[in-house]
Order: sequence, then C-alpha cells, then structure tokens
Amino acid sequence: MTKEKGRTPRAANVCEAKTGARGSTEVMPIVMFLGRNVKEYEKKSEEIINQQISSGGIQCDQCLLPMARHSCYERRIKETGDQITITMVWCRGCNNWHSLQPDFLLPRKHYSGNEIESVIIDSATEPAKLIDTAASESTIRRWIRYVNERIRQAVGVLKYLFGRAGQAVNEVTVVPGAAYSELEQILELAPHSVNTSGNKLGLANIWLGTNTVPIYI
Repeated sequence: MTKEKGRTPRAANVCEAKTGARGSTEVMPIVMFLGRNVKEYEKKSEEIINQQISSGGIQCDQCLLPMARHSCYERRIKETGDQITITMVWCRGCNNWHSLQPDFLLPRKHYSGNEIESVIIDSATEPAKLIDTAASESTIRRWIRYVNERIRQAVGVLKYLFGRAGQAVNEVTVVPGAAYSELEQILELAPHSVNTSGNKLGLANIWLGTNTVPIYI
C-alpha cells in the first residue's frame, strides 16, 4: 500500500491489510477501556472513541500529533463467536496507523483476553491437558509459553513506568512467583486507577499503551 504524506489512503486497503488480503502491513494496537464486555462495547465504544478523538486524547506515538478516525474492520472472538467492529485511526503527519482495541481482548489473539487469562491462572496449578478451555492443548501450551514471557517483560517495564511516575516499586513488597501473580502485585502499585474491564492482562496493556511503550501482552 503506497502512502503519500498529507493524503488519506483508501480505507479498503487498510481493512485488506489487516485481514491478510494484501501483504503484511503491521498496524500497532492502542489498548483502551471501551466497555467491560462485548455488549457494553457495542453500546459505549463509539461514544468513548469519539470523545477521545475530539479531545486529542489519541496521539501518534511517532510525532505526537492527534490521530483521526479513518476506517474499521471486523474481529471475531473465537470461543464465543461474537464479532465486533474495530476502529482504525491515522496520523496525517506521518501516516502512522493504529487500531483501537478493547482491553478485554489481547492484540493479535483469536480468543478473548478473559479466556487466555483464565488459562494462565490455571496453569500455575494445573497441567495443560487438564485446563478447562475451548482452546486446543497445543494452543494452551503456546499461551503458557508466550504469554508468560510477555507478562514478565511487562512486569519489568511497569516497574520502571510506575517509578518514573513517582510510585517507586519496592522489590521487597513483590513476592516472587508465577508471572501472573507478580503482574497482579505490580498493578496494585499503579500511581492511580484507570477504567478497565477487569482483565489484568488488559489493564497492563492499557498502562503500557498509555506510556507509548511498544510492547503488549
């Protein structure tokens, strides 16, 4: 997809790139609170997004200019069959793209964040083959390996971000253990509360995105 500075690319190309129909264009997500679940997302997400865009609250992570609404695509939640519309935003200054993702989903995952979080919690005490989930055992093992690795990376980054915001993390107060347990403890030390669907992985992603850190769980 060719982009020319100052011109709006065609929306069709954006949606095709996300679904894999044209090349492998990488679009970074912005994880936000857009409702506690799919039903609330359908009712409230447009209002929240419009308010954030109109106030300049969604900024380009490259040039810090306010981003504009551009187009959308459909995303399906595998275990429920629900399908939601994801909004795409675009920076007129540098042609940077972002998708606005609700925090009850994880970027680039077919299952919901709640389903994945449940598996990660259970994996601390149960073998993969005994975990109750709609996902296959191979998918469960991939989540345990990949998501736990991303959680540990996020824990390190959040310690730094919270410290920079004036909320120094005392290592003595964090009991070492499973990656998810450490993440829960770190999130309790956040400098202030933010709206969230209740998914701790999603909450971590909100904090990471708020601070323009190019890492998501």
